[in-house]
Amino acid sequence: MRIRLAVVLVLAMAASLPVRAATNTVDEVVAIVRDGVKQNQSDQEMAHALHRMNLKTRLDNRTAEELESLAPGPKSIAELERLREITRDLSAPAEPPSFASPPEPTPEELRDVIAKARLKALNYTVDLPDFICTETVRRYQGSSNKGPWNQNDALTLQLTYFDHEENYKLVLLNGRKTERTYDEMGGALSKGEFGSLLLSVFVPTSRTKFRWLNWTTLRKHTAYVIGFRIDAKDSNYVLRVGQYGGREVSAVPGQHGFVYIDRESKDVLRVDSESDSIPIDFPLENATRLLDYGETEVGGRMYLLPLHAEVRMMPRFRDLVTRNEVEFSAFRKFTGESTISFGDAPDVKPAEGKTGDDKTKPIPVKK
Repeated sequence: MRIRLAVVLVLAMAASLPVRAATNTVDEVVAIVRDGVKQNQSDQEMAHALHRMNLKTRLDNRTAEELESLAPGPKSIAELERLREITRDLSAPAEPPSFASPPEPTPEELRDVIAKARLKALNYTVDLPDFICTETVRRYQGSSNKGPWNQNDALTLQLTYFDHEENYKLVLLNGRKTERTYDEMGGALSKGEFGSLLLSVFVPTSRTKFRWLNWTTLRKHTAYVIGFRIDAKDSNYVLRVGQYGGREVSAVPGQHGFVYIDRESKDVLRVDSESDSIPIDFPLENATRLLDYGETEVGGRMYLLPLHAEVRMMPRFRDLVTRNEVEFSAFRKFTGESTISFGDAPDVKPAEGKTGDDKTKPIPVKK
């Protein structure tokens, strides 16, 4: 959770620095991390060296993931994330860095991996306990997918998962207590991180098409990276936009992206999804979702739970991109006596009829 806060702080500081004329290569970034690890460099020292890099080509996902798995701490990881973010629209290096990888899986192995991941995804929510946690949403706006990003607000929610349903209670707005509900906040909102995104990829009715891409090391786990595509006619992902004047419109787009599957456990560690085939008259031009899972202790047992999510949306009729950074923390088993302290904000049991969903509600868009 603190890692992502560090990213925000680093981005804010970087925006105030002068533009550097010199340019560096991705190979130089790789050398900084590898040499720093060999020299037992501190997290602060490596972060400082990375902050001086001004790349002329894109730091691709595979390279960033491999280096983040080597990095000594959150500050250097934050700098690698910053470099990936600000170079996402640049061209790739002529020769990407090489990393040691297992042999490419055979078609039979790949089918087995996908089958095991699908079985876990379909049974994912069945095995989850009732729990309560804190969800922090930092909402940003920028003029392009690489920023610069201006933070609009920060929302602190009490998220209760009870009887396989999600309930969201907005507790703090920019660190202060509020009586407003989550849905009343407007802007870019998302729900359904606990299982619905997994289901949308692996449920048989989606008729998802999978294809092998590459190996990577994600958070020190060797992982299969497998591309997927879901046609709009088979999709169950709903985009909803609240228009000015109270009218709500919706669309069911297709999806494509990547799933990262742990080589050992066959757990899904990450889903990176982008909408496609959005109707031309729909007020949203693009929407992406990234969701990271990790093992977390709840009530004395370890469960695979969402840790971080990122949602980006691009309205069709405004020169604007919204970006939500979502963190989940303070997981604990839900009981009648469960509490999370937000000053004197009370802990509540989900009300009858209150459920989570997988709908994404972007900012109101004016035509």
